[in-house]
Amino acid sequence: MKPLTREFLIALTAAASLTACGGGDGGSNPPPSGGNPPAPAPSPPPPPAGVPPISATVQDISDNHKIGVDRWGNPETDGAPIAGFNCVVNPPQTYHVHLHVSIILNNEAQAIPQYVGAADAPQGGHCFYNMHTHDWSGKVHVEDTAPGTFTLGNLFAVWKQPLTNTNVAGITGLPIEVFVTENGTVTRVGEADWANIELLNHREITIGVGTPVTEIPNIVF
Repeated sequence: MKPLTREFLIALTAAASLTACGGGDGGSNPPPSGGNPPAPAPSPPPPPAGVPPISATVQDISDNHKIGVDRWGNPETDGAPIAGFNCVVNPPQTYHVHLHVSIILNNEAQAIPQYVGAADAPQGGHCFYNMHTHDWSGKVHVEDTAPGTFTLGNLFAVWKQPLTNTNVAGITGLPIEVFVTENGTVTRVGEADWANIELLNHREITIGVGTPVTEIPNIVF
């Protein structure tokens, strides 16, 4: 038998070392399974700059309870047409939606009066314009024979109160800001569009006067 050469012994030693480390294919052992823990759920985005958050306190107005402090007297009119709207004893309700209006003076809610957009009827009871209130909750009813365009300006007209950048329902000389909340999203409305805000179902229209509003009412119907 031929003697083992030096080169053969070196190759044999290297092969034995590789086998002891797991062979030529495997390399290092795979890392333990499991991976990284799941990332936490993202927080909801903050409201845009200059827009207050929605209050964490929910106000359910299905019972029509009073919201706010008294400020205004009896808002009823004489029943004459106003801005093209008639006062009707039994308003049609083919189209009937509810929304809520808040007037907040220095962060204190003011009670929207009962019977805004109403008048005593000659035969007893009340007649109502297309936009009106029945109670002190701030809930506004909009009723007509069919869907139409009814606005915050129309509501203030039948209330016979001003809605300007210097006067909101007789409150004057203070800064004014207006917000619309719909489907959980609050939007600041520019002054030129205040009167044009549509009275749509389950909207919250917040009018802040004086001190900037710190939170938007959280209204459920």
